[in-house]
Amino acid sequence: MKTITIPKPTGQNDLIAKSALVIAIILLPLFMSAQNLTNNSSFNNSSTGWTSSCSVEVNPETTYGGTNASNYVTEIDMDRCIDQNICIMPGATYVLSFRATRRINASTPNNPGIAIKIRGGNTNFNYLNQTKSYNNTTFSWSTETFTFTVPANSSDKSLNLHIQDNNGNSTYGVVMDDIEMHLQTDMAISGNTVAMVNSTNAYSVGNSPSSGITYNWSFGANATPATSTAATPSTKWTAAGSKSVSVVISNSSCLVTTLSTTVMVTGALPLNFTRFTGIIKDNRAAISWSTTNEVNNNYFIVERSLNGRNFDSVGRVQAGNSTSNTYFFNENNTNATSYYRVKQVDINGTYTYSSVITLKNTGSNNEMTVYPTQATSTINYVLSSDAPATVTAQVYTVTGQPVISQQATLQQGLNVRVVDVSTLAKGAYIFKVQVAGTGNNLVKQFSKL
Repeated sequence: MKTITIPKPTGQNDLIAKSALVIAIILLPLFMSAQNLTNNSSFNNSSTGWTSSCSVEVNPETTYGGTNASNYVTEIDMDRCIDQNICIMPGATYVLSFRATRRINASTPNNPGIAIKIRGGNTNFNYLNQTKSYNNTTFSWSTETFTFTVPANSSDKSLNLHIQDNNGNSTYGVVMDDIEMHLQTDMAISGNTVAMVNSTNAYSVGNSPSSGITYNWSFGANATPATSTAATPSTKWTAAGSKSVSVVISNSSCLVTTLSTTVMVTGALPLNFTRFTGIIKDNRAAISWSTTNEVNNNYFIVERSLNGRNFDSVGRVQAGNSTSNTYFFNENNTNATSYYRVKQVDINGTYTYSSVITLKNTGSNNEMTVYPTQATSTINYVLSSDAPATVTAQVYTVTGQPVISQQATLQQGLNVRVVDVSTLAKGAYIFKVQVAGTGNNLVKQFSKL
């Protein structure tokens, strides 16, 4: 089998530049089991990213006594060693892990060993200095794990990982694979993975050191803002779809890693019918409904049924100008019982329905009707008008103190109007409606629960 080697580098600056370049293109998805900071840890890209004062050897494991011809590994012996500069963040605990086994060959010593060192790139401090030996007689992987901490006040922005032979007496030694270094507690993008169009969403990086690092966020298409350097940025999307959110994390010297996730941005929340009431009086129906979350709403269709199953369209009401509105609709209706519902239609043609209300014809009655007489948040008043008119609706305590006063415009025919009484204290109240220019005063009593 052909042995792949790389020569001794001309200097450490080349090493740092090559390592940082390759790490920069790695996108680590959110919630990976471990965010590996080591480049080409499984040697699938030959010996890319690994440099040493001696050459690096990469071959299929079958070269060394293994059985998997598609798995590439490296061998550490008296002529072969590996090292790599890895960008890190001070103030974190790191885990180094790898798999190793004795090379199965008659020329391999009985107990070949390796020496593992991790030194600070600036201080040259030994964060890890360990040796391991292997005496297996069949090709068998052992998993090794080491933990170390870089203090928050350290000037080390990168670490040098160096693994070499510990026997020095043979060109047959220890086979290694999956050499990884990662944070003991993975960083993760925190924030909504499902967002609404035009809603503001905040993001941050969990489990990152509190200082000494910088962030470069990208929020994908249709985002405002599209990028940010804040530690906890906020953004909103103006269009629905799958959006890629990523953040590049760096220290003052090099790029540490890139985190990414996908945010699914959906359309606005469906319109919400907060109130739907009506009455049939004097052979005329008056329907009223209130809404919230009106976004891209086009119009409403009022539908009526005699049996509660088969509905016909009886009118159309254009959508209002805000996200919350109150609507009114009148029609002649001589039926004893009718069922009504409202169909809300978006600009794109999609639609939703309100609930169904049942209205009974109360016959002729020129008096004002107020319901419910025991209210929790609103009361409705119903009255007929021979022509368009302006009325003043007032609420008084039983001692005569005014607590609510508002004006409303009546259409010709039957009208239903709403008064918000949610702020009133519990008790009995007098409700009075004055019709402008007529001197008519209509009075009813109700209770606030």
